[in-house]
Parts: sequence; structure tokens; C-alpha cells
Amino acid sequence: MKKFIHSVIIPHKIFFIISVIIFIAVILYGIWLYHENNIINVTEYDISDKNLPESFDGFRIAQISDFHNTTLGNDNDILIDDIKKENPDMIIITGDYIDYYHTHRDISERLTTRLTEIAPVYYVTGNHESRMPDELEKLTEYFESVGVQILRNDEIIIERNNDKIRICGIDDPDFTGTDRELEEYGYEALEKINSLKTDDTYTILLSHRPEIFDIYCKSGVNLVFSGHAHGGQFRLPIIGAVFAPGQGIFPKYTQGVHQSENTTMIVSRGLGQSSIPFRINNSPELVIADLHCN
Repeated sequence: MKKFIHSVIIPHKIFFIISVIIFIAVILYGIWLYHENNIINVTEYDISDKNLPESFDGFRIAQISDFHNTTLGNDNDILIDDIKKENPDMIIITGDYIDYYHTHRDISERLTTRLTEIAPVYYVTGNHESRMPDELEKLTEYFESVGVQILRNDEIIIERNNDKIRICGIDDPDFTGTDRELEEYGYEALEKINSLKTDDTYTILLSHRPEIFDIYCKSGVNLVFSGHAHGGQFRLPIIGAVFAPGQGIFPKYTQGVHQSENTTMIVSRGLGQSSIPFRINNSPELVIADLHCN
């Protein structure tokens, strides 16, 4: 009898216990993965610059990047609620608002309407828009109908009292071809920015790509908002981001604030997913930047 218990029942119990542990682990991992991909992390930055006009001290900007027609809450209620709580003076969209692999433009259009009810909205293209000219045309028409300011190698001046700042936006480099070296499209970006930044007015640049930060510094813009890298998609403890398009393995510019000389760049981890449908240790991010003149 004892031999039977040791040879049959005990191994069966051990197998059952191991199976239960694995099942619980899978469930917990699923819950964690859901949280990682659906709960928005609101990241706030205080950006101080002595060149910022005094009238814009405390100016608050909400950044949406790499949205990819995603859904965060019923009809993006979670995202809208988070933005409303922050009460921004301006909302910027820094590319990949729609997605080449999941074409549901209606999701982005509904979100756009709700965003314009919160604050003025400014938009620049990303690489996904360059792959979808017909969708981009329809999206652009919709933007115009609800009052979104589209910046395609363009600028707009915002005034407060007697002060002003310049908002510039440049197209993603994929609009002029994808088989080019970083230096080549960086040079083109520099030309575009310099054609817009015509004086010493405090300049904010909206540009999808963070990997040409040195170009932004050469242009002398004060503040850049970028995205594209998705935070590296997968982030490892201590090591950080694993991979980003345009930067490769262990990329440098995937999130946070980067500064060189007189130029500051904020890189958003983005809100959505695309060809890789999930994130690890890298939750969707809504960036809030508060500008200060001292």
C-alpha cells in the first residue's frame, strides 16, 4: 500500500500542485500584461527656459503620440478623462495617429472631436501616415472640419498679451522616401526647420522622429516633442529599452527628457501598438509638459 501511495498518489499530487501554480502564474501574468497595455501612465515634466516669454509661464501641453487607432477605455474614455484632469492649454499629436496594420480611422476621428472640445489641437505626421495616402487625405479633411491645426512643414504663431511663441511641425522623413541614410533625411529636416525658424521667437518643434536630436539642436529650436520609438516596446530592468525603429538595439532616445546646448527634447513612449501588438514593462504614456520662464 505504501509503495502504491509513493508511486502513484504522491506524484499525482505534486503534478496537480505544479499545474495549479502554473495556472495561477499565467492568470497573474495576463492581468499584469493587460495592465501594462491598457492603463495610461501620465508623465509630467517641468521645462524651464529663460527664453520662454513671461506670458507663457505655466503654459501646459498634453502630448499624444503613436496612438495607432488604439482604444483605451470605452471609446477612449480613459484617455479623455486623463487629459481633462490635466486641463492643458494645448494638445499636440506627434505622428502615427492612424495605423497601417489596423485601419480604423473612425476611432481616431471620434477621439479628435472630443480632444478639440478640451483645447486647441496641433498635428504632425508619422511614418504610418506616409504609407496610407488615401487614409491621410480623409483624416486631414476631418481634421480641418473640426478645427485641428495641421502642421506639414508649416508654422503657427501663438500670442498671449504682447508675447508670442512659434509652433513648427515637419513631415515624417518617410514622405520623401524610405531607403535613405539617417544623415540624408536629417539634413532635409534641418532645411525644413530653418525655413520655418526665421527669428529668435521661442520655438516649439513637433517632429515624429527622436533619432535626429542632433539635427534639432543644430537648428536652434528651444523645445522638441517626439515619439516613434514606442519606449523601446519591451523594457528590461536596469538595461531599459530593447529596440526602436531607426535606432536599433538598445536605443538612446525612447522616453523622457533629453537636453543639449539650448535645445530640449521630450520623447513620448506613445499610447498604442502596431505590428507588435503588446508592450512589456512599458505602459502607454500621456505626456504633460509645463513650461516655465525661469
